[in-house]
Amino acid sequence: MICIGLPSEGTVPINIVASLAKEVRIDTIFGYAHIYTRVLNLMGSGKIDVKPLITETWAFKGSIKAFEYASNPRPTSIKVQLELP
Repeated sequence: MICIGLPSEGTVPINIVASLAKEVRIDTIFGYAHIYTRVLNLMGSGKIDVKPLITETWAFKGSIKAFEYASNPRPTSIKVQLELP
């Protein structure tokens, strides 16, 4: 699932159990819709390397701590991500 844009209300309910059972991948982007595909193509072709931008990777079992960290990251953090099983 790719979410582009913002909901009209502050939250969107997600059935996390069904999502996990179906192994749904949820990606979001804050920007313009046409940029997402372009960036994926550039990453896939190896023309851009985003690895240096990933400053923190947390195991899924530490996701609660990861979200707490991401809500108040260090000034040197660029991208904080979860590694899913």
